Parts: sequence; structure tokens; C-alpha cells
Amino acid sequence: MSQGLDLPQAGFRAPRVPLDLRCVMLGAAAWLAVRGLDLLLAWGFRVTRPVAQLVDLVADQIAQVAFIGPAFRMGMTALWGEQEFALAWWETVVTALLFLAVWSFFGAAILRTAALKLTREEPLSLREALKFGGKNGPSFLLAPVLVVAFALFFVACNALAGLLMSIPLVGSSLLALFLFPLVLVSSLLVVLAVLGGFVGLPLMWAGIAIEQNGPLEALSRSFSYIFARPFRFFFGYFLVFVVMTVVVVAGSHFERTVKETVKLGVWNDNLDTLISQKPGEPDVLMDAFKKADRPQLEEDGIGNLRNIERAEWTEYVGFFWMWFCLSAFLLGIHGYALYLFLGGTVSLYLQLRREVDGTEEEEIYPESEADAAPVGEARWVGTAAKEDPPPAAGGGGASAG
Repeated sequence: MSQGLDLPQAGFRAPRVPLDLRCVMLGAAAWLAVRGLDLLLAWGFRVTRPVAQLVDLVADQIAQVAFIGPAFRMGMTALWGEQEFALAWWETVVTALLFLAVWSFFGAAILRTAALKLTREEPLSLREALKFGGKNGPSFLLAPVLVVAFALFFVACNALAGLLMSIPLVGSSLLALFLFPLVLVSSLLVVLAVLGGFVGLPLMWAGIAIEQNGPLEALSRSFSYIFARPFRFFFGYFLVFVVMTVVVVAGSHFERTVKETVKLGVWNDNLDTLISQKPGEPDVLMDAFKKADRPQLEEDGIGNLRNIERAEWTEYVGFFWMWFCLSAFLLGIHGYALYLFLGGTVSLYLQLRREVDGTEEEEIYPESEADAAPVGEARWVGTAAKEDPPPAAGGGGASAG
């Protein structure tokens, strides 16, 4: 009975995320890439921050999940702010695909580096991590596509059943008798696919980074682990989201502390204006696209390089230096928050795999040895491989005599 209730018989183990500066740097690079993508798409679509709109839409959906949702929503608001969704359907699709492509590349690099750190205490250089991301990025990108395709297939089945049941007399009286129960089952599969894929997507990515088995098996494993150990999964992710949110919120307080404490000693009106823009100032940004962002620019102060247009030319150097130093600190904080999330996902995946499949946490697919290993040999490297030496040459069993 205890297994059915999913009670932790050996005690609960919180996700482990050891500090790794390489992962923090990769997280910072991923953050820069996403912000660059946001600016590029905003220029192309002529809308305000399309990636931020998409993230805010997803955060609103996750916010409805008990325990995990509010923590995630708070962290995303601190990172991206609240955005009004105003994208066309094709803009949403393009933004989502490009966003997932960027995260697939950097996420694969971070997850692989964290997996080696957690399982074998082996460092992975930035070059090797990025090479892994480029090689396995398509598999990471295909994982959410499979979830969507799975859900759309059963949606199409329901639509076909509705079409058949709408046939006069035959459909409503005969076909509905056996088609509607199938609609119920199909609808349940749609909900399970969306919820499992939506919540378990990072777990699927961790499985690809650790197992190297492709997105289809990663999808199967993540669903198996989530439904086999639901309490452990959700409580583990609750801790991951809370810690990530604490770091992100602390970063926003850090930025506010920098501005407010410096302003305490400022006597020059120009410097005070640079640190935090004042509402009601004359609008020198005549472009209509920039005017829409003016409230955010005024709030950002030295946190937004575009505010340099409001400064005198004699203050350009000082403004740029303050912006650069503050941005570097915030970038490190955001990179660390991303690493906490992905590293915690790897740790949680290893724990669930050990409980459900009985596989030791130290076992991981050796990427560097995969190409050189002969066909048919075991591809796993773990504690068993390290403890059991190969048989001596010429040995055939017990020693002679």
C-alpha cells in the first residue's frame, strides 16, 4: 500500500545543484540570446517584446497549478514583467519555435554539463558543452513538438467523431453509442498529454541529456516517472521553483537597492535622472515605437541602455559604465537562476529514475566514448563500470592449480 501512496520509504531527498561556473556562464549566454531574439522579433513584428508576451502567457497557465504555479509566476514577473498578449497566431508560432530553438541549444549544453557534474564529478568545457548543444539541439526541439502532435491527433479524432455523430438519425442514434465513449477516452489522453508534456518538458530534456535515447523515449520515460511518483515529482519541482524564484526576486531587489542607495547621496540632478527617470519629463523620444516603451524606460533608469538618449553627451561614459556593471551583475544572477532550474531538473530526473527503474544515479551515457565504442558493447559508464575491472588477458575463469 505504501508504494501506491507514493510514500518516500528512504526519506525525501531534495534536488542537488552544486555550483558550476560553466553552467552559470551558459545560463547567462542563454539569457542574452533570448533577449536578443526578443528585440529582433519586436523589430520584425513591430510589437512590444513578443517573447515576453509568450512567456507571460505560459506563466499565466502555470500559475493555475497549485503550489508550483504561484512561485513560477512570481519569478517570471520579476524577470519579464507583465505583458499584454497581442500577437497574431502566426507570430505566436514563429516566436514559440525560435524561442524553443534557442533554449534547446543552450538547455542541452547546460543540462549535459550539470548531469556530468552531478553523476561523475567530471568537468565539461564550454566548447564541449556548446558542441553537445549543437549536436543534440534538434532532439530537444522535437520533444515539445511530439507532445503537441500527440495532443492534436486525438483532437482530430474527436472532431471526426463529432462529424460522424452529426449525421442525421444514424449518427445521433447508432454511432454515438460507441463513438462518444471513445471521445471521453480521447479527451482524457489530450489532457494528460498537455499536462504531462507541459509540466514534464524539462524532465524530457534532462532525459535526452542523460540517456541519449531521443525525444520519443524521453517522452515515454518522463510520463512514466511523473505518473509513477507524482508526489515526489511535484514536491521536488516545488522546491526548485521556490529556490529559483528567491534568486530572481533577490536580483530585482539588488537592482533596486543599487539605484536607491546611490540616490541617497546624489546632489546632481542630472545623475539622479540617469539613475531613475522621472515621470513627466519632456519626451525627447519622438519615435512612436519608443513612446510606447517610455513607462518601462523610466522605470529601468540605468538598467536600460536606451535611456542614454536622455543623457547629456558629457555623461555618456558614466551612464554606459553604470549600465555595464549593473547588467553584468544581473546577468550573472539570471544565469544562476536558470542553472538552478535546469540543474534541479537533472537531479530530480536521476532520483526518479533510480526509484522507478532501479538505475543508479551515477550511470550516464558517455558522449565522448560513444563514437569509439564497438557495436554491441555497453554504452553506460557508472559505478559498476568503475568497480569491476576487465578480466585479465588469457584468463578463462579460476586460476590454474
